[in-house]
Amino acid sequence: MSDKIDFKGWVDFDWFIELDSFEFFIRAIDAWNDKNPNIAETWEAWPEDIEAFSMIPKEITSAIENSSEDESSIKLEWMDFAKYICHSGYIKIDENTITIEGKYGNTFSFDISMELELWLPPGSLDEYGSSLKAIQDGARGKSNLGIHMKYLEASTATWKIKTHTEDDGLGFHDFPDHVKGLDLKQYEGYSTFIYPTKDTLVGNLKYLFDLLIEDYHIWEILHEQEVKRRKANEEWNKKWPNGRPDDWMYL
Repeated sequence: MSDKIDFKGWVDFDWFIELDSFEFFIRAIDAWNDKNPNIAETWEAWPEDIEAFSMIPKEITSAIENSSEDESSIKLEWMDFAKYICHSGYIKIDENTITIEGKYGNTFSFDISMELELWLPPGSLDEYGSSLKAIQDGARGKSNLGIHMKYLEASTATWKIKTHTEDDGLGFHDFPDHVKGLDLKQYEGYSTFIYPTKDTLVGNLKYLFDLLIEDYHIWEILHEQEVKRRKANEEWNKKWPNGRPDDWMYL
């Protein structure tokens, strides 16, 4: 067996990328693996000391802090995901914002929070991040209407993506023609939620990326949500034809 070559991925790294961004984390893994002469098919070179100066996914941080036996496998899963991203022609990363071009030509985008382990509409992480962190820490802000409404707005943005299809001027968008068998022609542009289905952030992101690149089942999911949304609105209007008297304390 030949001796390993001394390789330092940080040597030619682009240090102008925001340190605590998802882009930095993915590009760091790429830098330590893609051109590493010691690496074959499986990316397995963890970026040296990255956890000391940059944000990394919460599930990795927890594994390190707890000296978990799963630390190695979690890192390998993230490195495999980074390879998937870097070798894909459909995915672009700009700090924490992801843009995906689907196979049928549709564009999708969203922000990723490694700390909060969720996604949000593109460009909204800076706006909602502190509120969502406070909510995860147990805050509700019900004694202050302004803060409570701010928390509510952040909560309703969670798991939402942007589809970039054309708005008809009333907030509705057409479903793409390539998707067959849909009963409805349009969906509400505000209601584009893709909810997590896995136990880990990396598992959920892989599911989301695959879904958006495929550019088909995503529309069936949004169609199902739109059917349920319209049904709920009909029931709401029947129960409160003059409008429900809202109490913000219970929102």
